[in-house]
Amino acid sequence: MKELLKNLNILLMITSVFICNNAKSQRIKDSVNVDINFGNNVKNVKSMSGFLHFDDVKKLEKSIVALQPKYWRIGWSYKSVHDVEYLRRFGITPILVISDRYGYPGKKNNKEWPHPLTTDRLTTVITAEYHKFRNNVIYDIWNEPFHQGGFGDFDKDEYYKIFKKAHDIIRSLPGGQNALITGPSFDRYDEREMEDFLKFCNANKIRVDILAWHEWRDGIYEEAFSKDVKKLRNIILPKYPKVGVKKIVLNEIINQYSQFSPSEVLQVFKMLEDNNIDGACKGCWAESDGVFNCNNSINGLLDTNGKTRSVWWAYKIYNQSTKNRVFHTANYDKLSVFASFDDKGEYIILNNNSGNKIVNSKVTLNKLYSLYGKMSNVDCRIYEISDSGELPLENLVIKQTQKLAVNKNASVINIPEMKPKTVYYLSISK
Repeated sequence: MKELLKNLNILLMITSVFICNNAKSQRIKDSVNVDINFGNNVKNVKSMSGFLHFDDVKKLEKSIVALQPKYWRIGWSYKSVHDVEYLRRFGITPILVISDRYGYPGKKNNKEWPHPLTTDRLTTVITAEYHKFRNNVIYDIWNEPFHQGGFGDFDKDEYYKIFKKAHDIIRSLPGGQNALITGPSFDRYDEREMEDFLKFCNANKIRVDILAWHEWRDGIYEEAFSKDVKKLRNIILPKYPKVGVKKIVLNEIINQYSQFSPSEVLQVFKMLEDNNIDGACKGCWAESDGVFNCNNSINGLLDTNGKTRSVWWAYKIYNQSTKNRVFHTANYDKLSVFASFDDKGEYIILNNNSGNKIVNSKVTLNKLYSLYGKMSNVDCRIYEISDSGELPLENLVIKQTQKLAVNKNASVINIPEMKPKTVYYLSISK
């Protein structure tokens, strides 16, 4: 009997855990309301579309046109000055990583490696690159100088001296006073390390035009990220005015666990936009075959055959949203919204990056009539974009269609269900 009771207790425990977990996986958020005002534009939207490295950039033209990245961070990957000219033709600002051109020690204190402080190699490399590009690129002095053995893992004072040496070389060249220099390109945000760096630059007449680090936090850590950026802008940077920071560009974003997820990517974009970040570049990571996607996959947006993945579509619809962005309000902070319009129609991104299924949502479109100027019926197509991982998603699939009445009153779109970690894209047209 005791053994039977023991087994029954174990079974009850297992059943309770299963029921609890199942209940958690089926959490429901009811009655989410989104209000969009097509008569109220958001000004100065800064795009977070940007990438890292390539094999043959000219083969990526179709995606470049579709995604319109703002920055592209390069170094070892570019083959000629024509690559930079090609990027600039599309309005992209290249970020040139000087340390990539210099070469890395492979391991800390490699005695066979020409150290930047004890040889003339840094002067030779910077002078050669500057004569090629002048002020057509942003100069990124050193990639991940701390904590990373392969990139140097320098002591603090050692790295500061390297940064100053590189900075002074650039500034001494013809036109170098007008060159844009970025750094410190730390592998993560650390308040103490960042302030120490800024203090050194301020004391040594080093101008860092664009502040940069690698930001791997996703939407879960939005509160901590916002707190760090607010303190950096309002308290730390004002103490070091001689550094002259004009912008913050996060030159690597999106961690390896989120790299293929449309909803995670869009949540990060919202986090960066909400904190007035000036631009960003997607990092590259190993895929299931062990190959890092610093190649012509655009950091994993394309598969090995060049076909688009679901994350490519997240970038595509996000880019569209950066033009003619309009204001919105929502009663659920775990739903990120991007709404915009052009001469072909109106577009709304509803990103449910939460773990909840959302039911009975209502999207109210205010001032839609002002874009049409007359009463009419229009088509609303709703697309569902889930995480396809490494599998291709060559075309968006319509999940639902609705007829929408445009009149002087607000128009309403009803959405019965939005799945967790899923993006919904609404396209309205005549």
